[in-house]
Amino acid sequence: MKKLDTSHIPNLPGVYLFKDKKEQILYIGKAKNLQKRVNQYFTPGSVWKQEMLLKADHVDFFVVENESESLYLESNLIKKHLPPFNNMLKGANAYAYIKLTKHPVPQVFITRKKINDGAIYIGPKHNTRELKKFLQYLRQIIQYRTCPLQQFNQKKLCSDYYFGLCQGRCAKPELGAAEYTNIIVNFFKGNTAPVEKEIKKLIDEAVLKQNFERAAKLRDIYFQIDQFTEKQTVEFAKNITGYLLQIRPIGQKYVYVLLNFYEGKLIDIIRHHFDQEDTTIESMLNAFQSEFGDFYQHEIWYTTTKYKRTQTESVQLQNLFNNFFESYIISQTMQGSGLTNDLLDTLKQRYEFPKLPYQIECLDISHLQGDQTSGGLSCLLAGVPEKKLYRKYKIKTVKNNDYLALQEVLIRRFQLGKKEKTDLHLPDIFILDGGKGQLGILEELAKEYPELKQLRSQVQFCALGKGEARSKSHIGYQSKKSDQTIAEKLYLRKNNKIQSFDLVYDEADRLLTKLRDEAHRFANFYRKQQAKIEFKTAEKKATKSNKNPDNKK
Repeated sequence: MKKLDTSHIPNLPGVYLFKDKKEQILYIGKAKNLQKRVNQYFTPGSVWKQEMLLKADHVDFFVVENESESLYLESNLIKKHLPPFNNMLKGANAYAYIKLTKHPVPQVFITRKKINDGAIYIGPKHNTRELKKFLQYLRQIIQYRTCPLQQFNQKKLCSDYYFGLCQGRCAKPELGAAEYTNIIVNFFKGNTAPVEKEIKKLIDEAVLKQNFERAAKLRDIYFQIDQFTEKQTVEFAKNITGYLLQIRPIGQKYVYVLLNFYEGKLIDIIRHHFDQEDTTIESMLNAFQSEFGDFYQHEIWYTTTKYKRTQTESVQLQNLFNNFFESYIISQTMQGSGLTNDLLDTLKQRYEFPKLPYQIECLDISHLQGDQTSGGLSCLLAGVPEKKLYRKYKIKTVKNNDYLALQEVLIRRFQLGKKEKTDLHLPDIFILDGGKGQLGILEELAKEYPELKQLRSQVQFCALGKGEARSKSHIGYQSKKSDQTIAEKLYLRKNNKIQSFDLVYDEADRLLTKLRDEAHRFANFYRKQQAKIEFKTAEKKATKSNKNPDNKK
């Protein structure tokens, strides 16, 4: 069976496109893991796949934030391009949203339509049956309102209240609405930690009472939370119809990404690059309109100068562009364009690294309010994620102490204290997530492990953390108390002093922040794996104890 080169495709969620030599799209699909999904096409399968592969020349892809985005983008691209090997997704009814109405006590329900009515929409979600089941179980935990406004205004307790599915705030104004609204809205927007902790507590109680059916249902809710609460940024509530263009200088080239929106929905993407020699942004725009003007009939907006948008939309749009630029750079690097090498050289010059940062690693510690502490290590080789060098660490010695957990992982990662070290694979740059204080951990470790001093002459240790409020030209977090952006800083030791640098808003520094995000994702993924194992272990012990008559009194 024909095998195409897929080495450049990452293990991330997104949309993939099989194309022929003329760049005609043959098939469009979505995936939670692009690399794994695309490789499945090269194993013996159905006749249509074999026929499609005979015509295919290469695979292109778009990386998105999560599976929901890939689902929606796949649908729009299929409807736009009509690939010959796709079974068309029929109509908008293939998807559903969780809707939270704009009300002091929001109503929560499933809807097929998303309109600009001030409500909060979570989705789209494809598996409506699982979504309904999830919401049904979730009501037992956070008891949200489902009744329509007309019924709510009658101020009479209904059966949902007596069955423990609603708090009855329609008839109990003394309960107040602010706390309820914060819990409900924050949960569905992604702040799930308080509810996760409560569910874990209920699971433990159910296991102790040997109510394994309830424990299993609670477990299912716990592990579906991410799936049904994740943020989705491909679609905007505002009705945008037109094209958004962003151009970025990368190395010796200008790279552009063009997003085609129709009524707030992303329906098409085009990416390409030009050499910078004797080229200006203005001449690029003229060349772009000359090349694509007949095809694009709507206004072309240059995103730094036009299209007024809300602060939330600005952040969402920027994240969207970032993902598409990054996936394009990876794709072009694997095809020998050298874009990533230019970015690595930029990092070397900007931060005066002693050598080109070919291998960069980042470590993050994850826990759930002090419990289930774990470490995740991500890695870049030549600017491309190298999953074979990712590592996960179960913290064995401490609880609820990030500094001591970091110390433990550093000892294990660099095999400190071992006379014979095997397969060490020293990185050029090693990043600690957390800030300036994390670098102090190295000083403490060096007192106990003198070999660390020699190691620091071979590896440049850095830390990423938050800094002061900065302008939009810097990479940063959005402040919850203001419209300002909190710039991120890179800390590193030079001449026995810790120096700090503001990360700027470009592709080079974004390699570092994306790697940090990967470490965070990987650490969280492993922590949740450990939670599953702990639950199953507790369930088995309780079952065994129940069957042993000697334990019954």
